[in-house]
Amino acid sequence: MRNLYIILGLVCVFISAPSLGQTLPVCYQANCLEKTSFTVSSDAHSQVGIFFSSVTSAIEEREAIRHGVRRLYLEAAKYSPIASDRGGNFKDSSVKGRMDCVDHSRNDTTFLVYIQQQGWLKYHQIGEIVWRNPLFINLHYASHIIDISSMNSWVVDTWFLDFGELATVIPYEKWKNGYSP
Repeated sequence: MRNLYIILGLVCVFISAPSLGQTLPVCYQANCLEKTSFTVSSDAHSQVGIFFSSVTSAIEEREAIRHGVRRLYLEAAKYSPIASDRGGNFKDSSVKGRMDCVDHSRNDTTFLVYIQQQGWLKYHQIGEIVWRNPLFINLHYASHIIDISSMNSWVVDTWFLDFGELATVIPYEKWKNGYSP
């Protein structure tokens, strides 16, 4: 019986341990109409890890999140046409690889989960995708993180930006009230 517990314990360690070469889904073409996946290279994994290696506060961790999400998008673009995405929905409306806020919120959340699985998030937990609809025609989705010590909510949003720019990380209330850069 003791051996069974040891084996089960080892299985749990391997299942929950961070893994190099993890495959992540990425979607694009509005409402995740098209999907693909990519394998996080050891180089990308190392670079994202470096962003979090010297973090000592929630503020620094939010900055690391901005850089980590960007680096994972750059990696995903090697295996998908998403590098042609432009901020908002109109500058790239006929382009293969465009992403709307649904695509961005899902991809951003996927990347945040990956970062969390590596054990790099110490000051935040990942929340559910959030949405706002301030003018009844302006429905918008984004990823959501929560500061563990203050329980303040923050939004991680890449939809406003052209591909390759750092993610926007802003207080949830500011975003909910219609923030747009």
